[in-house]
Amino acid sequence: MCTLSLILCSRNDEYMGNSRWRLQTTLNYVADHVESLGREKDVEVLVADWGSEIPLQDVLQLTPAATKITSFVLIPPDIARPLQKDSPFAEVLALNAAARRAKGAYVGRIDQDTLVGRRFLELFFDLHEGRQKLEVPLDRALLFSNVRMVPYRFVVRSPSLWAVKCFLVKFGRRMKIEITSAREFYWYSVGIWLVSRNIWHACGGYDEEMLYMNGMEINMIYRLLPKYPMVNLGEMTDCDFYHLEHYHPFVPRMSSVYRKENSQWRLDFNPNGADWGLAQYSLTIAPSRSIAALTPHSERDQDAHHELRFRFLVLLVGLQVACDSLVLKGLRAARSLHRFRSLWWHRIGVG
Repeated sequence: MCTLSLILCSRNDEYMGNSRWRLQTTLNYVADHVESLGREKDVEVLVADWGSEIPLQDVLQLTPAATKITSFVLIPPDIARPLQKDSPFAEVLALNAAARRAKGAYVGRIDQDTLVGRRFLELFFDLHEGRQKLEVPLDRALLFSNVRMVPYRFVVRSPSLWAVKCFLVKFGRRMKIEITSAREFYWYSVGIWLVSRNIWHACGGYDEEMLYMNGMEINMIYRLLPKYPMVNLGEMTDCDFYHLEHYHPFVPRMSSVYRKENSQWRLDFNPNGADWGLAQYSLTIAPSRSIAALTPHSERDQDAHHELRFRFLVLLVGLQVACDSLVLKGLRAARSLHRFRSLWWHRIGVG
């Protein structure tokens, strides 16, 4: 039994670019913070490997720190394919399988390309150990944080872990949070969704009929809100979670338009029953393997001599982001002008 389980799901493929690089960066980044805080015995990271032909543990380059705290729930293709039906990736089933087998007193769901910051870890252990207090008991709170977006122009270069850490130290708090006041904060992109393990087991996790995209967190929150209070963890940590953006800025989210969305919601407290989380399957939980592992020390030695290269990378990314912004503003202005002209000529024709 540990204190905190971070769960995520992935597959050994090239989803929207170098997904394996994004995953291993996520694992190595959080492990570096866990090690620096001396919390290796208090944190586990559990990756649900959904239907990989070659398991992720065989291909990821993890640091020794990440190898210590990371395990993989292996859902082989012969189980995954029939269960996902016509969905390309049954995220709810994969995450529930990890949550069901998590050992932590608290279970936090992150994306496979979300970097978990040190401020969050420090706050969580302060809350758990009583150095800080919530207005409600921690084990009854529904904790949700939104996420900041690491620019695509930086991510697409698959930089070293050292460069990623430097980039976030310098620019992390300036990165965009995709949220407005139109809806409650938990309707927007998730950095972490964190509740006690007892709550996960009581409610059966995500609704396992929501095999497609969108709505899974909101559905789970709506099922839990009548019994448990909501806490904006993002306000408490200044959204200390960072998504490695994989959507090109000129075609945001366009690669997902073909995917089917969840259209029907069940609001039963536990819609899945006793076998939630693939409990009926004897799934293997495999430890990490250190394959050509990168250590923070060796990366530091390698990259410390290339500070100018890092500065050039930052300059290049900054210029590209600025150009992207100008192009997008130009496209929006052109669309507005086109609509205005169409309306004007329509009015003239009618008059």
